[in-house]
Amino acid sequence: MHPPEHPATRNAPLPARLFDLIQAPLRWQLLAAGLEFGLFDRLAEPATAADLAASLSLDAGRLGHVLDALTAMDLLAKSEGHYRLTDEAAPYLLSDGERSLRDLLTTLPQVRHGDVSALLRAETGDAPLDMAAPEFWDRSAFSLRAFHRGMGTAAMAAVLEDLPEWPSARSFLDIGAGSETLALAVTERRPDMRVALVDLPPMAARISGRLAVAGPAGQRVAVIAGDFNDADLGGGYDVIWASLTLYYAGDLVALLAKVRRALAPGGVFVSLHEGLTAERTRPETHVVGRLVAALRGQDRSFDRGAIAAALSAAGFARVESRDITTAFGPFRLDCGRD
Repeated sequence: MHPPEHPATRNAPLPARLFDLIQAPLRWQLLAAGLEFGLFDRLAEPATAADLAASLSLDAGRLGHVLDALTAMDLLAKSEGHYRLTDEAAPYLLSDGERSLRDLLTTLPQVRHGDVSALLRAETGDAPLDMAAPEFWDRSAFSLRAFHRGMGTAAMAAVLEDLPEWPSARSFLDIGAGSETLALAVTERRPDMRVALVDLPPMAARISGRLAVAGPAGQRVAVIAGDFNDADLGGGYDVIWASLTLYYAGDLVALLAKVRRALAPGGVFVSLHEGLTAERTRPETHVVGRLVAALRGQDRSFDRGAIAAALSAAGFARVESRDITTAFGPFRLDCGRD
């Protein structure tokens, strides 16, 4: 791999960073085109631009320019006129890659990208979300599962396994799970663990459907269908987990007090969320990444320390916080214990 030539950090001079903003949309368009035309799957084995163009009914000259640009981005390698997917990119860009990001890369831009100028003028005329429509929940389930499969589950599992309580824990609850992937990962790694998750009924139904075809591990996951603000969570959990979901707490302190009551003696509640700083201008990953949602009235990000303060207010005797670095940005880990 060659070192990236674009200024990826704030250490680069400002003119270089400004120029890079012109390049950035082109890099995304190249990746999106590669996904749309199935270039990465087709280049699991070496092929020439002419061979690939013939199979896609595209102009070989134009396709060659695109393939050269993808090679410049280190997603492809080129040798003697033959292109192939790099070994580093294959797990993430092949449709059946073990850590495939294909689904995430095709769905997340629909949430994160938008016409900022039009949103600023309130000219977009976005239709309100129809949460009664099955299509809304189908899209949500697909997007969340793609995120968890591609990036989220590995990071979350690593956090859990780093907890001092984890080796002796025997019961686990995922609040607002969004998908079945973390619960399945826990049951597969810890067959001795009692695992449950809670989510809104439409999402819970889709998660249950996926668990039903997930084999023995899926059968060991209990699904609680309901709003976690009101649902009976059960009790006796050694670890209760909430990641990127506490935005929907009607009363955060009340919810965390409810969670505290659901813990077994010696249990721990774990929250993984962003923590904005510098008057909500850092980290750039979250501030810019969630801008379109904020302009659409969904400014839900937590300030650094907000969840820790709510944990203390909810009665947790010990609250510990630390920063976590992930591939999808920096996050704040807040743990509540008695």
